[in-house]
Amino acid sequence: MHKGRPLTIGVGAALWSASLLLAAVAAPQPGLAQQAPAAKSDVGGIGVATLPMFLGAPNGKVDEDPVFRGVWFSGYDYAKGANYVYSGSIFALNGDLSRNGFFLRLYGSRVDYDLNPGDGRGYQADVMLGYRVITPKIEAGLYVGADYQNYRLDPDDPTAEVRGTDWGFKVVADLATVREGTPFYFALEGEYSTAFQTYWARGRAGLNVRGVTFGPEVIGLGDLDFDAQRVGGFIITDLKLFPRYPTELSLHVGYQFVASPNGGTAGSVGGSEGTYAGVELTFVF
Repeated sequence: MHKGRPLTIGVGAALWSASLLLAAVAAPQPGLAQQAPAAKSDVGGIGVATLPMFLGAPNGKVDEDPVFRGVWFSGYDYAKGANYVYSGSIFALNGDLSRNGFFLRLYGSRVDYDLNPGDGRGYQADVMLGYRVITPKIEAGLYVGADYQNYRLDPDDPTAEVRGTDWGFKVVADLATVREGTPFYFALEGEYSTAFQTYWARGRAGLNVRGVTFGPEVIGLGDLDFDAQRVGGFIITDLKLFPRYPTELSLHVGYQFVASPNGGTAGSVGGSEGTYAGVELTFVF
């Protein structure tokens, strides 16, 4: 239940994030860090910009405890008339999340949504290869890969733009500050797929207070059938479920504005206009 609209917005968001990534790559690297806790979400969330929360270590000091090799994240996102669940993993191909290098990203989701008349169900999966730059204060990543999407409508509507199966090329980019050792938090994420021209982009800014990060967020998402904008807030907190393996809980809530041929009232993949909310659990291993 996320992403889509023509290249103008979707590709623009991804290329903007990518340009920030390239700037980070070109800059001198102060030193590598490893510490722990975070990872992503929302309708189509990416699960990549959360890595900085797990990896940044104050003063560039390296934690000599376990070397983390991957991140698993899973969550649920609600909008009026649509329920979206997702799960994914990110693996450091060099065996260490705290080092610059190539990463493998796996992601899958399912959405159930209301239509007028009837309802729909969609499945999505992607496999992507990317490169991440890690510093003590900022982390950035860029991924490219293949995206699969399938939507079934009941009753079937042969005129629907988002219907059946579509394969596409997908790009994901993210840039974020770490949560440890800094008073402020900032994150930009964006992704675009040629499958149904799906897009999703999010910006967050917040404060880090005693292991809790909170602040406002803005989101844009859509596909060939709809466009939506969200304005809300988020909170991220560390959980002590496993002493040596960082775990994090993220919550967000706000209001979704929808622009579609039916005025956002008849339902779509991304839901109708109204309240949105979501929860995500992230685990580093």
